[in-house]
Amino acid sequence: MRKNAKAMGILAIAAMMTVISACGGNNDKGTNGNEGQPTQSSASASPSPVVEKEKDEITLTVQFPKSDNVVEIPIYEDKMKRFGEKYPHVKMVKNDWWYKSDEIGIKMAAHQAPSGFYVPATEGGTLVGHGWAADLNPFLEKYEFANDFNEKLTSQFTVDGKLYAVPKNAYISSIIINKKLFEENNVPIPSLDWTWDEFYEAAKATADPAKGIAGFAIMAKGNEGGWNWTNFLYQAGGAAQEVQADKVVSTFNSDAGVKAMTFMKKLRWEGNALPQNWALNYGDVYNLFKQGRAAIVLGESGQIEDAVNNGGMNKEDLMILPMPSMEQGGPHVGVLGGNYMIVNPQESLEVQQAAFDFITFDMFKDSEIDVLKTVLEDRKAKGQIKAYGSAAYYYKANSEFGQKFEALLNEYPDNVYKLDPKVIEAMVGIPEPAYNGQEFYGAITNVMQEVFTNEKADVKALLDEAAANFDNEVLSKVTIQK
Repeated sequence: MRKNAKAMGILAIAAMMTVISACGGNNDKGTNGNEGQPTQSSASASPSPVVEKEKDEITLTVQFPKSDNVVEIPIYEDKMKRFGEKYPHVKMVKNDWWYKSDEIGIKMAAHQAPSGFYVPATEGGTLVGHGWAADLNPFLEKYEFANDFNEKLTSQFTVDGKLYAVPKNAYISSIIINKKLFEENNVPIPSLDWTWDEFYEAAKATADPAKGIAGFAIMAKGNEGGWNWTNFLYQAGGAAQEVQADKVVSTFNSDAGVKAMTFMKKLRWEGNALPQNWALNYGDVYNLFKQGRAAIVLGESGQIEDAVNNGGMNKEDLMILPMPSMEQGGPHVGVLGGNYMIVNPQESLEVQQAAFDFITFDMFKDSEIDVLKTVLEDRKAKGQIKAYGSAAYYYKANSEFGQKFEALLNEYPDNVYKLDPKVIEAMVGIPEPAYNGQEFYGAITNVMQEVFTNEKADVKALLDEAAANFDNEVLSKVTIQK
């Protein structure tokens, strides 16, 4: 749901980190607001940039942190200063509006949106369909790192061969397990090629309701619930929606959707594997995990980092696995989401170019490597770790930048948690729903809550009703680009 970025420390690097942190706050994974403010890279240690030749002055409206975001403001100020040194013809004006799905239409109609701004992965179809995102191909033709972007991420905003957004920080949902709880209950550690049946048995066997320990803690309070559930919808071969002629319609009430929701029902009522108080939000789930009261949660490297640095857990007790497949030999599918940067198509071409240059200013640069080294030195001094390893970094692992990044990590073996490359290889990411994804997540959470409350709930009937209502109230208003 990465429409919001989690609050991170001043040394956090949004372009190098996945954007899920378990410390509460905003993220783009199924919360109601889209006003997240992803962390920028601080690169004050980089060499002075080469100044562009004199050009006519243009005005670039820069998306800027809100006044109470004391962590991010100096980072943005530094980036603007360095950008201004290289592009003196660009006058920068701050704009503290951050994307909200219920405000974007108003902002675009009033021509009040920044020249470039963050958007969650869920908004691709809506933005492109309304013509609210500029085609970036003309700028990419002149960009030296155009071929170094991770193609797993660019597909989310690619339409008819045109890229409409730059990936900044992203993720593919995976599974985190507390190996200690598995060992205490004599439950085998799952293999990388595990299935729903194995997932169910592990969650059931590690649960101890009398002690307040859940085998599996899933989010089921806010939009996060629908976001979590969509992983299982995808694993069952389903989709949230599809475009039919000139309209978008719901498909989550398919046989795959029924299978996925029935599996949730089985975990709740037959396996008794969920927390007794299952109405948990994002922060609740990870707090439960850090307390040693949940054996399995959905997440990724950000939660490993938080569990060790803030929860006092031992990194050797934690393990990341790919999502289970529904059946043996099937794909290990997880939701692919995150934060992207788009260029405002209402601006002149000169301003659009400046916006693209600002968005990509520190990407693929040694300045980011310098910041990573600062982070690692800080973690080493504090006895903390930096979790690293994802199928969803903005750059290709085999790019020159990716290799430099990896080489530096290898210098800090005690302070880095790295995913098993086989886990990364097994992970398959399917993008979040492109149209009104956050509203979809909320609709699904309502179904989950009924299923978790009522043992006799009719899963098919609930999904059919939710799909009909969602089509009528939300998707019927979607405009499809011709």
